[in-house]
Amino acid sequence: MRRPQVVVFERDGRLARQLDELAAGRKWVLRESRQVDSCERLLIAGGPSVLVVRLGVDTELELSLIARAAGFPAELRTVAVTDGPPALFGLAWDLGAAYVVTAGATPELLPGVVAGLMGVG
Repeated sequence: MRRPQVVVFERDGRLARQLDELAAGRKWVLRESRQVDSCERLLIAGGPSVLVVRLGVDTELELSLIARAAGFPAELRTVAVTDGPPALFGLAWDLGAAYVVTAGATPELLPGVVAGLMGVG
């Protein structure tokens, strides 16, 4: 069985740093990806995974990644992080995000959300 992994798709590494302690403590693999192709390769193999996508640099590309991830193995859950307009929250949900959180709330919420989606609360 593959080790659980958290894959973070963002440009600056902030969200990954917020998840570093959680991943290390649970012995999960934490990977950062800035390219859609490499991100998809990390996820397609299956196993328990959470994909964290920050929306806002190239929203169309980021939303398309969320939509494609919805067709990946069933053990994958996706979290969208945004400070965009409320319509963006709904769109991320509709495209398959399991959870949508504002970027400003991530230091307090994101580790718990990821742990919950990984099934360890």
